Amino acid sequence: MRDGKNPSGSQRMRCQACGRRCTPRPQARGYPDEVRGRAIRMCLEGVSFRQVARELGVNHQTVVNWVNSYVAHAKRGVLPVKRRLTGE
Repeated sequence: MRDGKNPSGSQRMRCQACGRRCTPRPQARGYPDEVRGRAIRMCLEGVSFRQVARELGVNHQTVVNWVNSYVAHAKRGVLPVKRRLTGE
């Protein structure tokens, strides 16, 4: 039976027999990797965090978090495959 929605907006279901909840088809949360990559490239080119946020329609703190994560991974020499900048 239906049991509301989860934070990402996916339908939540509850088993009538045991009462457990599940989400049969969860929706993806967050922003596409293309948006993250574009934000990081813009910051590396010298555009301010707030300007990047305005142009991409995201919160400025989100941009700061993406850049900090990228820098932390770059210092270790290991960039996650999903977040590697493409199209440069």
